[in-house]
Amino acid sequence: MQNIKIALEVECYNLDFTFKPSFISSTYRQVGKNTWRKINSYLFKNLTIKQKKDTVFITGLVSISKESIEEFVHAETGLWHAPFEYDIHKAPNEFKELLEKLSQLYPGVRIPVSLFEQDKIFAAVCLSKRTDYETFVRHWMEKILKKYGDNILNIIYASKKDLLGIGTSYQIFDLVKTLKSMLMFHSSLEKLPIFIKRYLENKDPIENPFEFLSRKIPPQIARMVLISLVKGIGPKTADSYLLNTSFHTDIVPVDTHLKNVTRRLLLLDDFKVPQSSLCSKYGCTEMVSRKLRIPLCPMSSRCIRSKILELGKLAGWFQTLSYLFGRDYCRKNKPRCDICPLKKICFYFNILRSK
Repeated sequence: MQNIKIALEVECYNLDFTFKPSFISSTYRQVGKNTWRKINSYLFKNLTIKQKKDTVFITGLVSISKESIEEFVHAETGLWHAPFEYDIHKAPNEFKELLEKLSQLYPGVRIPVSLFEQDKIFAAVCLSKRTDYETFVRHWMEKILKKYGDNILNIIYASKKDLLGIGTSYQIFDLVKTLKSMLMFHSSLEKLPIFIKRYLENKDPIENPFEFLSRKIPPQIARMVLISLVKGIGPKTADSYLLNTSFHTDIVPVDTHLKNVTRRLLLLDDFKVPQSSLCSKYGCTEMVSRKLRIPLCPMSSRCIRSKILELGKLAGWFQTLSYLFGRDYCRKNKPRCDICPLKKICFYFNILRSK
């Protein structure tokens, strides 16, 4: 292992706002305000990321090559991308005011990307289905990482007793099934439509399915493969995995928070949510359909995901802001409308007030 001490000057950046909504945080423990420590593994020991004003400090021991350290640091912190706030002027007019308000409320949000721990991110994403991420998933992941470290796939061979030691929820047992399916998805490629299979032809043998799907093929194709061939993976989990493991920010996981925010503040109440049966066969937008030569989804004009993709490279950032805002204010049940800082521009609040 080699010791690293890195200081990065930053602007318009907030480590807490960046890490909390990201599945990257499942491999860390928050030890203070704007201070996160990596859960020890063979790759990292006592790795700490801390922000003080306009400087981010990264210290600790790493077992990655010197050539990879800089790329890792920028990817893991989200500093690989310039402040998204700078591009709000490029957004469609109907999104601009909401983006400005959300970015003022949660300034400095970036999108971290995992370079070396895609399998861990995949596990965290799988565990997050229908449960609270910060309350349960990070707790489960810490137990899993302490037990298995960088050999997280060994959970596949865990006994029922070992799994119950992690948690009693069905998500723990479903994770095992999904990981097994992920490791074997390449054996079922013949089930895919021809327009998807052509992107998988003439590829090297798939030794690491996690890296293959997040790095080797277009994310829209990887999304379709995940939904089609990996048990337990739907549109939201596929998008969550790809957003956190690829350098593509035009990916939109449609979670509860995004649905609440868009329906209440953008009047998208009559829009539909992504459906696995359609997402596994069609492209979401005309641009993606033309570029990748895949059929356009018949529900594209009425789908929340397709609508948010009009933001282009800002789409994943908007989803992240919506997560933070939905967690703090725009909750599904008992939304905190009375103290919401955006109530003046919220159609939902103004309709309630008029009754």
